[in-house]
Amino acid sequence: MSEPEPIRIHADFNGLFSELLCLSHRETCVGADGQDIVVREGMTAIAFDEDVDDKGNPDNLIASGTVERPPRWLRCNGSRWVLRIDHNGVRHESDLRGSKS
Repeated sequence: MSEPEPIRIHADFNGLFSELLCLSHRETCVGADGQDIVVREGMTAIAFDEDVDDKGNPDNLIASGTVERPPRWLRCNGSRWVLRIDHNGVRHESDLRGSKS
């Protein structure tokens, strides 16, 4: 049985704290199409934020990892869900396209 495709969640990368990225201040997260997504601890996800390259072309920031509840120090700021970013770190989608050539 294959691993399910990771969900895509919109995130504000201004909420990046080392290997943790705040995903939501609510119990649900916002999906790629703007819909509310119910998440749970341990889910694999890809967070993205709209960005552009040097020429003004769309080139989203992305980070993949595992959804979890935030540590206490982030909860006091209102965070309800975070992404623990995997070894790939934060990158642009164009970095993925470049690695497939």
